[in-house]
Amino acid sequence: MKYFSTPLFTTARLALLAASCLLTAATAFGQNKYQVAGEAILDKLNTKFYNASNNLYVERIDGNEKVIVERGGASYVWPASHMLRALRYGALANPAKYTERLKSYAYALDKYLQNGKYASDIVPGADPLYDDNAIVGLALMDAYQQVLPNETDLYTRSLIGLNYCLKARDANWGVPQKESELGWGKFYSQATILPALHCALIAKNSSDPQYLDIAKRYYDKINDVNWKLRDGTTNLLNQYSFYENNRWSLTGHGENGAGYRAYQTTPNIQLALKLYQLTGDSRYLDDAKVMADACLKQWYTPGKGVSEISFWGGSDIVEMLVDFYEVDRNVKWLNAARNIVDYLIDYNRDQLGYYPSSYNDSDGTWNQDRRYLFPASVNMMGQACAAAAILRVAQVTNTPLATTSPVTAKSTDFMVFPNPVVNRLSLKANRKLAGGNVRVCNSLGQVVIADHTYADSLDVSALTPGVYIVSWSSGVHRLSQRFVKK
Repeated sequence: MKYFSTPLFTTARLALLAASCLLTAATAFGQNKYQVAGEAILDKLNTKFYNASNNLYVERIDGNEKVIVERGGASYVWPASHMLRALRYGALANPAKYTERLKSYAYALDKYLQNGKYASDIVPGADPLYDDNAIVGLALMDAYQQVLPNETDLYTRSLIGLNYCLKARDANWGVPQKESELGWGKFYSQATILPALHCALIAKNSSDPQYLDIAKRYYDKINDVNWKLRDGTTNLLNQYSFYENNRWSLTGHGENGAGYRAYQTTPNIQLALKLYQLTGDSRYLDDAKVMADACLKQWYTPGKGVSEISFWGGSDIVEMLVDFYEVDRNVKWLNAARNIVDYLIDYNRDQLGYYPSSYNDSDGTWNQDRRYLFPASVNMMGQACAAAAILRVAQVTNTPLATTSPVTAKSTDFMVFPNPVVNRLSLKANRKLAGGNVRVCNSLGQVVIADHTYADSLDVSALTPGVYIVSWSSGVHRLSQRFVKK
């Protein structure tokens, strides 16, 4: 036998090989492979990027995994919002491990507050951005509603970002990116779509009709092709449009708003899905399908990932697809999300086990084989996006939703209230349900309540606070809804 001295297996290669073996072994022993992979990158973020002195995460590390200190040793608020999303999905997949970190980090974002709004950086005097405020406000609302329903202070904080954007609306409800752009007639995608989605989330549990009204009115404006934000041919959304000289255009003030990134269209799809759930109006669902198919056509190739950068829509596409699957139970969406994440895990990690984090399409998209790349530096935001996407798939594949045959049920076929709930959960179906089984599963897919007869309500007082799935099944028929236990 001959032995070769070629350094084929470097320390980094061995580390990556070991991680792959652990993933394979974990899957073989029945663990959800997406949860294993998602937690692995989230744990790297918590060890390599976490700055304990201010309870925030740093922006970047070098190829030796040493912190590159920039400004206050923390990320901008946009990456911070992605980190908050990643921790939220971590807490949903593994509550015991990540809920407290999510809670402490959500409150640590107070360090970005300056003059009653979220500044782009923690350095005093940093410029506030409307899109940043929209992003962090939405991320805080999701954390509050999905994981921390008792932390009403997070709800209040989420309104800071939302109200900052809503107060800036011009006569056409346009909001620019920066305060210096007020009065330009600019209709900026992230500063208008995300607040609309935020309002739709509030409307779910609010008796105040203004939030649903804002969400619906914004949706109509955003999707009016005459306003140029949505392209009538591709059904994708441009970056921004302008209203000048009594007409809408993609150009103004020397800027051109034309061009697509997936993160401009995906929240608009999620807004359509929320409005469908809130109103039962099928036009929203039909429109969402058109846009979702357009996103897949533009960026997705089966077996080859997505040709989009993580923080410009790679993770957003995955989250949107899983959201869609949970609404209409069409496995087409879930299969695409899984396929994207499978390629991400199998081919997109570099020699140190990190995912793409570049701002350049040439080396930052989620459709490249990076297994033999040794990175010069690694950005936190790219890792947070990968963790969020992977754990979002883990969340749904850890529940019975992903393991049953698709049904034709609508989200309005089976409703639960109040949501969030304290003691007793009422169940309502729009048709008579005879026999069957009712059960409640936690975020890990474990059955915590089982009843062999359908009843109008369930006693959930003994459940610990968190997110659960209640489902009714009889033969191949199944209805499910998610609820939050306070």
